[in-house]
Amino acid sequence: DNESPIRIDIDAPQQHPDAAGTWKRIELTYADGCKIVLDGENKDTSAAFIEGPKGKLFPGFRSTIPSLEKKLAAFPEPEPQVTDFSDAVRKRQKFALNEENGFRSCTLVNLAIIAVRLGRSLEFDPAKMQFVNDQAANALIHQPMR
Repeated sequence: DNESPIRIDIDAPQQHPDAAGTWKRIELTYADGCKIVLDGENKDTSAAFIEGPKGKLFPGFRSTIPSLEKKLAAFPEPEPQVTDFSDAVRKRQKFALNEENGFRSCTLVNLAIIAVRLGRSLEFDPAKMQFVNDQAANALIHQPMR
């Protein structure tokens, strides 16, 4: 939460300049070493969805993290949240899937799309929300609206 990847590694064919197409593999790596892996060809059916220095998380909530279920059970129940978006707007309350969560989720997708469109891996500075020493990538962050 409240973080974005620092590196985006891709394996993808050359893309059309106006749109991102298919890819083979995209890895989004965070500063702590955690990786989100997008396997576009679904070749590695045993691959982890999320991989970090303390273990891996697989489909079906399988994990290599020792005692994961016990650790999760130790967390307190979250406070009740407004889960009806229309209700949240009417009552001017924060929606459970709030704007920060949405922003971080969209950022993942947008970073991956930019790397695929450029056809190369990229480094990203999450504090500045800019690519490191890469004008072409930074130009794709704030594209003109169509």
